[in-house]
Amino acid sequence: MNQIIVSLVIVMSFGLALPSLAADMDNMGMTQQTEKTAHGIGVIKNINVKEGKITLAHQPIKELNWPAMTMAFKVTDPKLLEGLTVGKEVTFDLRSSGMSAVVTGIQITK
Repeated sequence: MNQIIVSLVIVMSFGLALPSLAADMDNMGMTQQTEKTAHGIGVIKNINVKEGKITLAHQPIKELNWPAMTMAFKVTDPKLLEGLTVGKEVTFDLRSSGMSAVVTGIQITK
């Protein structure tokens, strides 16, 4: 009988703690995949027209709390890659959702 009571108390404790835990996760942005728009500056390292991807060595992106790094991005429209060449500095716009980001606009700066 004591084991049943202890088990019920434990289960009820989890039930009381879960809403608070969920609220904390929401505050940290861990439960919602909200879409964000961000802007960056980088240098083109690779262009893959066939896959619709561009690799950029970018500066930190403040809106996403990303440090400087080199990474490949999908583009929303392959036409965005027209006229771009490796080695050019660009400014670019991103649409980010969770851990993925897509380039929505890109312009050569120099």
